[in-house]
Amino acid sequence: MQVGIIGLPNVGKSTIFNMITKAHAEVANYPFCTIEPNTGILHVPDQYVGRLAAIHQSAKTTPAAIKIMDVAGLVEGASKGEGLGNQFLSHIRAADILAHIVRCFGDENIAGPHKGPADDVDTINTELLLSDIQILGRRAEKMQAAARIGDREASEKLDCINDLLDTLNRGEVPEPAMLSAEQVHYLREMDLLSFKPVLYVANMDESSQSRTFYQALAQKVGSQNTVKVYAQLEAELMELEPEERKQYAQELGLEGGLDSFIGACYGLLDLITFYTLNKNEARAWPLARGKKAIDAAAKVHSDMAKGFIKAEVIGAQELLECGSYAKARDSGKLRIEGKDYKVCDRDVIQIRFAI
Repeated sequence: MQVGIIGLPNVGKSTIFNMITKAHAEVANYPFCTIEPNTGILHVPDQYVGRLAAIHQSAKTTPAAIKIMDVAGLVEGASKGEGLGNQFLSHIRAADILAHIVRCFGDENIAGPHKGPADDVDTINTELLLSDIQILGRRAEKMQAAARIGDREASEKLDCINDLLDTLNRGEVPEPAMLSAEQVHYLREMDLLSFKPVLYVANMDESSQSRTFYQALAQKVGSQNTVKVYAQLEAELMELEPEERKQYAQELGLEGGLDSFIGACYGLLDLITFYTLNKNEARAWPLARGKKAIDAAAKVHSDMAKGFIKAEVIGAQELLECGSYAKARDSGKLRIEGKDYKVCDRDVIQIRFAI
């Protein structure tokens, strides 16, 4: 899973990136501090994978991971190249989720006016929309010549693109359920930004003004689509030892912005976690909810999917309670499932396959 961090300049994107990855990207209060994208890997907190590794005596433990990409702040006119905007927009097209950092604090030392979260959100969304319109427009131009000479496939694609363009030019972004399968295919093919899931991250401080800003943001985009992060405070806490960090966080009443961020990303993509165990590695894998055992096999290795025979499945908690695979087998807790088995959250899966 890949998350692209976006937002206006100086809203705390790189501070939040540092907080969640400990990568220490450059942070400064001037536009375009981040010219090249910063990337990092965030390990997803997991209460099971370490314990599973211990009972199986795996040499290595690998939690599920999220790739984080922090690009420079977008400004009004980014879709037209203002502030090198198109360059930055291109970096995040491969992202599965956009994490839109919204400034919910006041700071007179930061350059530029601050009209409030609602205006900030509109500015970014407009630039993403305009950028997508440009991409669709260029794709339509390529299709027109072929459609004019009777290419039926090109004509159908052109109709599909024009329908999307008409909607976007009205300033509207259609819900995926309103689109045809063909239109959904084009959206994925072109990595249009307006259609990606967005998590709004309210960068807070401890002031009453910050709480007022958050209320305005939640009213604009919905509280279910937002998480609170006290970036500056939490970034400072990340420098402490875990126990000391936990104690200070409780004293300050922080809401666990990092865990909330991870959980919200998983929720937006409707992901679950499954595990694989062997003597070399205990590993957690993210998987879209509703996927089958054959999909889990392909996630681990394409050869496993090609030569799939069966899957041995047990819940992580069940396996821990049994204490070993041998005891799980003896007690009848280990199930044999076929390729169409729908994977459940926290399943431990052993794929049997032949090449």
